[in-house]
Amino acid sequence: MKNIINKLSYITLFTSIIISCQSKEEKQMNEGYSENIASDLYNSKWYLINKENNEYYYCTNGDQFFEINKDKIYDHTPMEDTTFSIDHKKEKGDKIFLYGDKKESFYYIIRWVDKNKGIISFQLNTYESNLFIIEKKLTSIKNKTCQPSTKSCEFKNLSNKYKFILEAEEYKNEKEQKYPTSAWIIVTNKKNGKSQEIHYEPNSWTSYQDLPCTNFFVKDFNFDGLEDFAIVWDQGGVEKLYEYYLQDKNGNFSALASFPLQHGILAENIDLVNKTITTQSIIGCCHININKYKLNSNTTWESSSEQHELKKK
Repeated sequence: MKNIINKLSYITLFTSIIISCQSKEEKQMNEGYSENIASDLYNSKWYLINKENNEYYYCTNGDQFFEINKDKIYDHTPMEDTTFSIDHKKEKGDKIFLYGDKKESFYYIIRWVDKNKGIISFQLNTYESNLFIIEKKLTSIKNKTCQPSTKSCEFKNLSNKYKFILEAEEYKNEKEQKYPTSAWIIVTNKKNGKSQEIHYEPNSWTSYQDLPCTNFFVKDFNFDGLEDFAIVWDQGGVEKLYEYYLQDKNGNFSALASFPLQHGILAENIDLVNKTITTQSIIGCCHININKYKLNSNTTWESSSEQHELKKK
């Protein structure tokens, strides 16, 4: 009887050791999996920052941040607040993808820029990325009050005949003149002083802290010998998209839907002789798309497209 009890004791002890080892191994595997996903590293509050001359700084009069927890992202901008549910996560190289659905059609991309400083790159889908710093590291970089934007920008040297002014009518933050919500384009004839006011309404104001004063172009886009202008309409994606205003014979400008590049990329390669506009855009990793738009004699547009493989260096 005593031998049986001893054997049972040994079996129990041996079983306990196996279970203990298995539990420890499972714990290590789970810990390793968490490190691969790296989600816990990002569960915090992050503030928008800027970089100038290799120096990072935080605008104390800014108002943009986001928070990440286990299954949600709360994104705050001066224009709106959104809550994003995280369906699943994936690690691809040095990037973490946080997907909002199983089809992976909506996602955020996070990438470390400087781990020591607690700085990451944060990007929604294919939109332009921004720099953010983790809350606990905020005091480690320069904090300053940033200068308010000007309430208007004037383009008087883009045309011999016209002067253009982009002027904000309202701001979300009127005191600091930040985050415009309404603006006008004022076109003035330099010779007779006649003016036209055009309400400027981009696809969305949410990505604009200031007026888009660097994205305004004057050219003859429709080959009628009259100057037209283009202004950025959407900041997002790989390419900026533009709204085109074409001039008529009476000197008035209007956004015509019939223009083939309306709300498309900027028409930079313009052939006045053959009356063609050529644009190029990168498709995926390895191809380039070339689009050509030709104005016919009956004022209709003919378009063609071809795709080429990018040459490997």
